[in-house]
Amino acid sequence: MHKLIIFPIVLLSVLLSSNSFASGVDAYTEAINQSPDDMKYKFYLLRGIAYRGERDIDAAIKDFSVSIQMRPTQDAYLRRGEMYFEKGAYGIAEQDFSAAIEINPSLEAYKLRGVTYLVLGKLEMAIMDGTEIIKLAPNTSESYNIRMEAYAQIGKQALAREDASRALSLDQRNTVASELLVNYPEKIELTGTSSRYRPRQDISKYRVWANNKGFAFTAQPAGEAEQD
Repeated sequence: MHKLIIFPIVLLSVLLSSNSFASGVDAYTEAINQSPDDMKYKFYLLRGIAYRGERDIDAAIKDFSVSIQMRPTQDAYLRRGEMYFEKGAYGIAEQDFSAAIEINPSLEAYKLRGVTYLVLGKLEMAIMDGTEIIKLAPNTSESYNIRMEAYAQIGKQALAREDASRALSLDQRNTVASELLVNYPEKIELTGTSSRYRPRQDISKYRVWANNKGFAFTAQPAGEAEQD
């Protein structure tokens, strides 16, 4: 019993040392084989992250799924959701981010789902998640980015400007906010006095925007520089 309690701590220490970490997938595979059953979910998660680092998205999804089957955790759902987002399976990504929020309604989870809602065109849902983000971090400039973008896309320009102004008051370097004040989305349809809007670019812009403007997906390709 005492040995089983100590084992995870010792094994984690070894894996996180510089020599073991360099071996990546192989080290975590060994950990999976050697660890007690109630610890394996952690090492499937870690191996999935290692696969993600190697850009093996399908292998990462498989390991995250095994981890979830063994013990559903917020981190596993978030990491798998990111991988589905990378594959363009936005609906499945949304489901994973929602499952993560049910476990723990964290800032990261709302950011990831909010960006996914933007991609899916679920703008009212993006506004709701954007509002939750602001509640969780009201004094952080980037917290306003998702909601201001969604407001702009549905033509609520005054509300979009209000969020952008607030964001810039917190950080003048917020280019999402400064660009929004200058460039509104393209109007594509008029029905009576109402307007419908769409993104000015294709949905891939949100993937780039998320990486560069403070909502970085951890699966960002190696060598892709972030912009401030």
